[in-house]
Amino acid sequence: MRILCVGANHRTAGVELREKLAFDAARTVRGLHQLVSRWPDAQFVILSTCNRSEVYTARAVHGHPRAEELSSWLTEFHALPIETCRDALYTLSDAQAAEHLFAVAAGLDSLVLGEDQIVRQVREAYQAASQVGACRGVLGELFQAALRVAKQVRNETDINVGKVSVASVAIDAAVRALGSLDGKCVLNVGAGKMNELMLRHLVELGCGQIVVVNRSAQRARELADRCGGEAAPFAELAERLADADVVLTSTGAELPIVTAEMIATAQQRRGNRMLLVIDLAVPRDVEQAAGNVPNVLLYNIDDLEKVVAETLHVRKAQLDAARRILDGHVARLMQELNIRGVAPTLDALYQRMQGIADEELAQAVHKLSTHDDADSDTEILRRTLHRTIRRILHSAATNLRQEAGSDAARAYVSALRKLFDLDK
Repeated sequence: MRILCVGANHRTAGVELREKLAFDAARTVRGLHQLVSRWPDAQFVILSTCNRSEVYTARAVHGHPRAEELSSWLTEFHALPIETCRDALYTLSDAQAAEHLFAVAAGLDSLVLGEDQIVRQVREAYQAASQVGACRGVLGELFQAALRVAKQVRNETDINVGKVSVASVAIDAAVRALGSLDGKCVLNVGAGKMNELMLRHLVELGCGQIVVVNRSAQRARELADRCGGEAAPFAELAERLADADVVLTSTGAELPIVTAEMIATAQQRRGNRMLLVIDLAVPRDVEQAAGNVPNVLLYNIDDLEKVVAETLHVRKAQLDAARRILDGHVARLMQELNIRGVAPTLDALYQRMQGIADEELAQAVHKLSTHDDADSDTEILRRTLHRTIRRILHSAATNLRQEAGSDAARAYVSALRKLFDLDK
């Protein structure tokens, strides 16, 4: 089997492009159905977070989709010209794809090194693909291995010491911008996991008031209750902006829900005091032009990289230990998959040789049938012939397993199947 990963992340694409390539839950399911319909013999997982959009596939070595086909599908699905994405898209195969996924799950490829929220997103992507029948076999094993790797890295290293989530870094940015959160009013838009993480940090820092706005009034009330705040109707979003000192937003909206005009109006009502807006959504919830309104400081997910860079040194020393764990898992997984790849050829070879031996044995049995102990002689001959075959093929089988996964092994397999007519 060949494993492929095609995607773009925060290292190759800015938030403007990443938001165009993003998959929400509904798009993920629709995309998986499209992929399976177009390439029914392949397996697929779509992993989409604020920092990446990636499509993983496992298919036969000479099967489809090829990397260029998967890249074309990804851009076509989002109605984007391939030219606008070509420089941002990367393609990884086999061991590289496995190592990349393991690094992603372990938080080594995140905006915040050691981030521990990504493993939940990897698990949810795997579960979503499994539920629609898109992920099974080799790709399922790959994602299960990634979750085990993430757990081992967290347990055996200190990679997640310090600021290990985008939420914590966002609140750190708020403290830096405002100096203190005492008595400040925080308007939170959205009711997801990221929102709750940010609000919990704010509660610990003693902010004055928390207001939660969400399209689902029930979810807004539940989150407000957990964080000691109050819920407000979504229809009051523009009005509530005028009371806020900090605006936090992370929703799944496809288009901005906070416009520059709403921010400008709110600033006029609040006397143009400093307003901090932190938008962690991809696609973005806040129009980019809102950052041009006087005394408005707007952070999006990419803007937090500067803060992240200042905290990296705390955990970089743990990278080598984490990488060693990854390397060990990648080597074991690929060796297992490679050996599994040559196993059918070896099995077919043994069966062909044993079939020939049984034909020869049948002729020998005919000649021995006049003996009183013919049945005993037949069994002795059968075992002898089969042992002989295994001894003859032992070196070839051992060498083929050792070379499994290499170009040489693929050439050997092709030659064996042709020379011994194993596909007949």
